[in-house]
Amino acid sequence: MNKKTQFTRRKLLQSSLTSAAGLSLLPSTVQAESETFDQSKATVKSVIYIHVDGGLSHVDSFDIKEANKDAMRASEPIKTSADGIRIGRYFPKLAKQMHHCAIINSMSNTQGAHKEANYLLNTGYEQRGTTLHPDLGAWIARMAPRTSGEIPPFVKIGRSSSLGSGFMGSKYAALPVGNPQQGLKNIKLPRDVNQDLFHRRLGLMNSINAGFAQKHKHKLIDDYKQSYYDAIKLMHSKDLEVFDIKKEKRSTFETYGDEEFGQSCILARRLVEKGVRFISLAHKGWDFHYGIYDEFDEYANSLDQGVAALIADLEDRGLLESTLVVVNTEFGRNPALNDRAGRNHYPIAYSSFLAGGGIIGGQKYGKTDELGEKVVSGKVRVSDFNATIANAVGLNLKHVVTNTDGRPFTVGDKGKPLTQLFKKA
Repeated sequence: MNKKTQFTRRKLLQSSLTSAAGLSLLPSTVQAESETFDQSKATVKSVIYIHVDGGLSHVDSFDIKEANKDAMRASEPIKTSADGIRIGRYFPKLAKQMHHCAIINSMSNTQGAHKEANYLLNTGYEQRGTTLHPDLGAWIARMAPRTSGEIPPFVKIGRSSSLGSGFMGSKYAALPVGNPQQGLKNIKLPRDVNQDLFHRRLGLMNSINAGFAQKHKHKLIDDYKQSYYDAIKLMHSKDLEVFDIKKEKRSTFETYGDEEFGQSCILARRLVEKGVRFISLAHKGWDFHYGIYDEFDEYANSLDQGVAALIADLEDRGLLESTLVVVNTEFGRNPALNDRAGRNHYPIAYSSFLAGGGIIGGQKYGKTDELGEKVVSGKVRVSDFNATIANAVGLNLKHVVTNTDGRPFTVGDKGKPLTQLFKKA
């Protein structure tokens, strides 16, 4: 091996200031902060977005109706820590945290199938043509200042339904953590590759890639370069410790629930402490077309324990006011049971809630009719919901970003943020 290709670790890190994977860094194209972000408007620093995947029955959780005898009998409402607010009996721990929450009972989705509804949920846009819209997390990663050291500003945990960065490219994609217990994968060198060999290989790759980059100018190459550059820095960073939830006390796992969802919530809290802007995770299995009450309590208990523990833990650590906890679902379930004792998809009306993050706690927004079949006041579209989160972070909702075809897009698709839910309107 030629000595010129034998990079020491010091030389690698020094050279990475001006290049990555052999591709010279281009001049920064980041927008001026005032164009995309306004700190004075922001009420939160971080967002934890929890997707109740499959379709949470609103009439069995956060919008129980006296006229719905099945839901009243199975999911009878209980009192909460917020005056005048009652929720289903399957969520007793969350009932004690409702003074931190704003329940939205007037959500409405235009899509009734999981794939299409999840696309709209994540991006704020309906899926049309060949355009791949960015997740809300990608918008935040692009437009808000980075505050998490070497950790990317957008992280998805476990089986999150997050779709990706769409036309924005890999530079703003989420860092995936498949299993919260195992931490970040593929971040260490293989056993048979030491630092010296690793750097020599990088040097060889640099020399190969440099010529290609000179001949072919393309955004995908720039994105690849930046991603590789960030990965190398992360591999040598102490920030990796944040992914090791095994350092938490045993009592923490008992409080959150010692299974994947509870562990995901623990990791989400650790990432908030590190300054990560947007963390997405999911609680799956809510597609109850058959016998909804056979397993509803099991799923509800897991969700209830993890989210309630997360809210309480953030408050104890002084982080709840600067962290917006979002619990949302792609649609509700039909208020009327079907002939299989289950509930079908119901996008017309459903519920979600927000906690912390400058929210005026202990409130309900919007209303459905006496059966929970349709929204009668305060209708909230998915784009409005996403715009509410983006506005809380401090993003400029009018800032236009174009895709590769030159088409203009804004975060939340011109949705109207529910600023009235926040103390700082």
